[in-house]
Amino acid sequence: LDTLSGTTAKFAAEALAQGAVANLAQVQSVRLKFEGRSLNNQITEEHLGQLGEGIGRCQQLTTLELNFFDNQITEEHLGQLGEGIGRCQQLTTLELNFDKNEITGEHFWQLGEGIGRCTKLTTLELHFAEN
Repeated sequence: LDTLSGTTAKFAAEALAQGAVANLAQVQSVRLKFEGRSLNNQITEEHLGQLGEGIGRCQQLTTLELNFFDNQITEEHLGQLGEGIGRCQQLTTLELNFDKNEITGEHFWQLGEGIGRCTKLTTLELHFAEN
């Protein structure tokens, strides 16, 4: 398995966190869309923590694209996501979309700290409009 992609928040977060996807260590690309409220596909703070845990298991990950557009995410679990991202030492491309959430910035540094450990990053896109 080289690429993991999908749009069902609960399934994707739980699958990654529980190691349900075989050979997570070999996954090179993860693209997930969690477009929220209007699609009844809302990701919760718990899912965000699980997702961070699972992402951290993807040791060969080079591309990570996560779209959390229009959810009710606060920064409470951004640290867990950042910690997981920080374990991806091969990561070269990272795109995170948190547009239309409830992130105030109080704990934003935790996400940045994790991203800062990705020394091979060449492309970084962060979207935080309408928070």
